[in-house]
Amino acid sequence: MREAWALNLKQMGVGFDWIVHREGQAERTAKKIRPESLVFLLNDHHLDDLTSYLCEQGKYGRGRDGGIWVGLATEKVVDSIFPRSEEKTRLCANLCHLVAHFDPKAGPILLDAGAQPFFCHQYADAETFRSRLEYSSKNNGIFWAGKLRVGDFTEAYRERALLFEGIRQTTGFVWREAANPEKGIAHIVREKDSYKGLLNLPSNCPGFTSNFFENLAMGGCVFQHDVSSSHPEGLEPGAHYLAYRRDQPESLREVCGRFLRDPGQYREMARRGHEACLRAHTLKIRIREIFAALSQGMESWGASRVAKELLGGVVGRALSAP
Repeated sequence: MREAWALNLKQMGVGFDWIVHREGQAERTAKKIRPESLVFLLNDHHLDDLTSYLCEQGKYGRGRDGGIWVGLATEKVVDSIFPRSEEKTRLCANLCHLVAHFDPKAGPILLDAGAQPFFCHQYADAETFRSRLEYSSKNNGIFWAGKLRVGDFTEAYRERALLFEGIRQTTGFVWREAANPEKGIAHIVREKDSYKGLLNLPSNCPGFTSNFFENLAMGGCVFQHDVSSSHPEGLEPGAHYLAYRRDQPESLREVCGRFLRDPGQYREMARRGHEACLRAHTLKIRIREIFAALSQGMESWGASRVAKELLGGVVGRALSAP
């Protein structure tokens, strides 16, 4: 994710310092953060040792160092199976003026911590996830890759495991379990590009995940489970992707069987989904949306003159970039 943000910001003409944080080195990372700058914390649940340290120091973040601080809450915050999810997001929100979040239930937690919540759907990094094959040249199968278990958290992917067991023996279904170290991104893109059907199974992230949008960007016909969050702009089940019920394995079996009987008839659906994704759900578009929200809230945050001028220039370049 960091690399995708860096690439897209660079292409949009936005200057930045890319500071790589390593767990256990919070003090060293903090020394590299310049005052009166625009700071992005791009993954709250994996930066909690850093955000904890910054909060303890009392001189970083919102209203303390003259900068503009933005967080990205990337995972489920409320009722997560993983420990300390709300605490990790609060640490981030205690520092930030604005936190963009993917969990629609996270807004009150962010507000309570003093940050402006900004809900947005996840997105595809369209610079990375690009199809090289026409739909007709892809294999007549359905592909999925991901984890089926997470360490000691056996309940984390319970729904995923049940759905997977219901289709794993289906002729035409191909899968790969994600491993550490993960296969390189170029290999993953080629895998997705090879199949007409691309499946998204439930994860700990609520709503429409990045995998859903990445699959659309690859030009495949996407299989997506029902979610509780609002629908992404311009994307409707049955028109842009095939929908199934996450609590009904037989629903997934039925839609997979229908697809595999004649994958060619879903070419138009795949095209519509691909175009809708690139029109409204790429990383560049999310960056513009976040910068626009920052610009709207800037006057009420008491930011320094230098920070305001910095943000004004950044917003101008981001919003005008092609």
